[in-house]
Amino acid sequence: MERNGKNIYYILKALLFSLPLFILACAPRTTKGSDLRVSIKPISCELANIELKKIDFLYQLSVINKGNQDIQINKMTYEFYINDEKVSEGDYLSAPVKIRAKNTRNLQKFIPVPEELQSSKVKTAIRERKGIYTLKIKAVISSISEETREIDEVVKLKIK
Repeated sequence: MERNGKNIYYILKALLFSLPLFILACAPRTTKGSDLRVSIKPISCELANIELKKIDFLYQLSVINKGNQDIQINKMTYEFYINDEKVSEGDYLSAPVKIRAKNTRNLQKFIPVPEELQSSKVKTAIRERKGIYTLKIKAVISSISEETREIDEVVKLKIK
């Protein structure tokens, strides 16, 4: 009988001490979440220059800050594809760019297509205006509260 009482005592003691832990584990979190909400959308991609061996595109992006605080894009790199064939890569921004809270910033870049990456397939796609321009972007964004995040975004436009 006494042993049975001790078993119940230990069970009740374990339940009593585990109950607060269970409540804390199931309670909703009140910590501050990330306020870095950024959207990147394509505006246009136009053939800017076509010479004998030099092809340049003017690519325009719209970066939307959906958060409640100002952000800064510290670095933005790109990879440019025409019909899934990589034709160019490099830095999209030459200097950091600030975007105010709940605002939009349009960014543009002349993207060169080097001669060694101009395959016959790429030249045909540009000449006949058939296919898809794909821009893969990697951006390092920071906020006033020194929160930094890396964003990978893929934007696509049909060749017109």
